[in-house]
Amino acid sequence: CLNGSGRGGFTNSVQTGRRNKTEFYLQNRVGFLEKLYKELTLISKKHAGENVAIRLNGTSDIRWEKFKVRDNKNLMELFPNLQFYDYTKNYLRFDIKLPSNYSLVFSRSEVNHQKSIDILKRGFNVAMVFDVPPTEFEGFEVVDGDETDLRFLDNKGVIVGLKYKKLTGKGADNNEAFESGFAIRTKEKVLP
Repeated sequence: CLNGSGRGGFTNSVQTGRRNKTEFYLQNRVGFLEKLYKELTLISKKHAGENVAIRLNGTSDIRWEKFKVRDNKNLMELFPNLQFYDYTKNYLRFDIKLPSNYSLVFSRSEVNHQKSIDILKRGFNVAMVFDVPPTEFEGFEVVDGDETDLRFLDNKGVIVGLKYKKLTGKGADNNEAFESGFAIRTKEKVLP
């Protein structure tokens, strides 16, 4: 859902950079992971002693924890001083033990609501889009997901409430997100 938002939605160079990185990852995974390892090494050294958070999946849903990069360790194990976090729509990722410095949030959509509730019941966090985020939904606390993106600081078993961001431009239909079930109405309101 982030691919067309922010600068990525209207800046060709951002889209080109994303495509180039994806092609690099797909065509030369070893080279890609080595370059990523070197970049994380620089970040780790530059910010030694500081709290640093890394989100590797901005517009992807890659299982970074499965790739052994060096010494039979994944990136999170190689950089225990860095905090990693991501969102995912892959509910199976919650069935494996993740590195302690890797926090995942499940992303609810119109096709996985019951999986979202099941994941919440297991003590994991789930991001949900609302017209107006409530303080509680279906018996679960809702935290303000728009205030910060530092999801690893949230309590466990909470809903990360995100306010629906209106589409703009010619032909934009903001009711579609609610009619499809992607976004949840908490108030009776028709969006223009």
